Amino acid sequence: MIKIKTMKSKIISLSMGILIAGNLIAQNPWQEYTDTMNHIFQYVDKSRITTGLLSDYGLQVVEPSYFNGIPADSNYVDMSTWMMLYSGMYTSKINNNVSLTAPETVFSQIDNATHATAVPLAMMHYQYNALNENTLKK
Repeated sequence: MIKIKTMKSKIISLSMGILIAGNLIAQNPWQEYTDTMNHIFQYVDKSRITTGLLSDYGLQVVEPSYFNGIPADSNYVDMSTWMMLYSGMYTSKINNNVSLTAPETVFSQIDNATHATAVPLAMMHYQYNALNENTLKK
């Protein structure tokens, strides 16, 4: 009797694991993030985002406000940081006032230009909007 319960438990656990794994694979985390952000920002007048980029809408792994164009030892970036900044700007696109190339394409072009005798220099200059600090208090 104990062995049957143990075998049943194993079968149920295995079945649940397969169902959960199947659900996880079927989900698109990026789409879920976008859907959530669209829900949060549904009442924002997107026409007022003149740059087309709202930093609060995007997934900012690296805070873009530190990189203001003024050279300093605190805003030096290596290529991986630059890629995170670009990806963050790309995810900040909230309307069609800006056109951005997909990060995968940009990164692939950089990789293709990199070889022993050439080092690519990647730069980015974007204006973006951010919510006023008092927005949620109003």
